[in-house]
Amino acid sequence: MSEDKIVSERKPLLTARQVGVAAAFGGIALALVLAGVTIPIPGTPVVTDPREIFTTIGASLTGPIGGIVIGILAGIAEPGIPLASLLAHIIGGIYCGYVYKHFVWKSNENRVVYLVKWAVQVLGYYFVIVVPLFVVGLMMFYPDPEYGGFLGFLVALEAGAAPEAIITTIVTTIIMGALPERYRRPLW
Repeated sequence: MSEDKIVSERKPLLTARQVGVAAAFGGIALALVLAGVTIPIPGTPVVTDPREIFTTIGASLTGPIGGIVIGILAGIAEPGIPLASLLAHIIGGIYCGYVYKHFVWKSNENRVVYLVKWAVQVLGYYFVIVVPLFVVGLMMFYPDPEYGGFLGFLVALEAGAAPEAIITTIVTTIIMGALPERYRRPLW
């Protein structure tokens, strides 16, 4: 009599490829912050930068765990306000990983629908996740009477972030549209 072994094939939580991709994309985001590549948002004490191009694409490809790694690297060196940036970027990375695999990637066969969903994901990343959590982080970890009320500060930052969000959406949509399918496939 032979014993049948039940073998469970679990995927690792984070593969070497995911680690490499997350480290590369997060490293570029960190390098941009450390290099001081910033643009001030008028009327607020906040600056913006192009790191979100690498954060959104990298976290989308590497999934929630890769998104956490990228979020840490993207937010850790934010001048003067790292805790607010970490909160926003880590949750944003998790969001990108889940939304990309379970919403955007499912439309991969139809390129137009896929790219429209990608654009919606990036805009959601900015206006629903990162900017609101950044405001929460600023008010929680770095309270300042100059911020005013939550809603007023949120509106000011979302208005200030709109140009970056639009540019990032356009640039990343072009990149994702140009990449062959094997490079757009989620790694988790």
